[in-house]
Amino acid sequence: MDITRMAFAANRLINQVVQVKQGEMVVIVTDTDRPRIITQALAYSAISAGGKVVIVTMESQEIGGAEVPAPVAAAMAAAQVVINQSTHSITHTVAVREAMKKGARVANLRNVTEEMMVKGGITADYQQVKRITENMARLLTEADVIRLTTPEGTDLTIRTAGRSAIAQTGFVTRPGELSGLPDGEATLAPLERLTEGVIVSPYIADQIGEITEPFRMEIRKGRITSVTGGKQAKELKRILESRDDAGYNAASQFALGTNPACRVIPNTREISKKLGTAHIAIGDNISLGGKSKGTYHIDIVFLNVSVYLDGKCIVKDGEYQIDLEG
Repeated sequence: MDITRMAFAANRLINQVVQVKQGEMVVIVTDTDRPRIITQALAYSAISAGGKVVIVTMESQEIGGAEVPAPVAAAMAAAQVVINQSTHSITHTVAVREAMKKGARVANLRNVTEEMMVKGGITADYQQVKRITENMARLLTEADVIRLTTPEGTDLTIRTAGRSAIAQTGFVTRPGELSGLPDGEATLAPLERLTEGVIVSPYIADQIGEITEPFRMEIRKGRITSVTGGKQAKELKRILESRDDAGYNAASQFALGTNPACRVIPNTREISKKLGTAHIAIGDNISLGGKSKGTYHIDIVFLNVSVYLDGKCIVKDGEYQIDLEG
């Protein structure tokens, strides 16, 4: 793909999302599996805005939430702006949390493809996304109990009293903020050990891809008690059994997608932001204000969701029943 076609998205990220200023240190974190043309587009745009650009390339991480190598973490800690263009999310890592504590503005473009740089959620009206996201974050913060259901049979009850939601709006203009492109989600960390219910045949999950075979996960007192079904279920069970205990907290995250321009595509970076979807996560949630500390973070995304806040239905089969912008 011609790099000039990516200029719109690259300039939007640099000038709108993180608002790079003259002389700021901009660290772009990428890996050996990502398209170099995207890295170059981001770098050219950041240089044009007056940034001092450092590109750090690492071997692709095994899973989202895994800590980056020490030299990568050191570069991030020295930057005013960090752009994650790696394959997996590094949001739920000590490295990102430390960089944010030091004032870095962090933009997440994990697993963004060349096609995603010119189509879909990255082209949204982000002023609209901001209004929707902030309204949804307010509603989530005010709720004590969230119920999520889907036509496939998912039925989860999540308790959140006292937890504040975060609005990821596509703007990262103040020190210590996190967002990215495509973006648009209102998200929070549910209370640990209180989630009850069952997850049946979600659309997609990090690490295991689209759910194309039977899938059933049972949760009691916030803990995953069983994962059964086809090959995707077996792979997730293998991951759970091979890593730390944090992943058994389900859900360590609840989020509503808030971007009308995002598409239904098999890439969690975009589909999890689509207006009318919802996702949960298992694994680390410290970055969201939770108490589950782990070495990985896996998003599980649902389509055609119905969502109830303290018994009131705000989304029915993927269609909002309320004024999106409050």
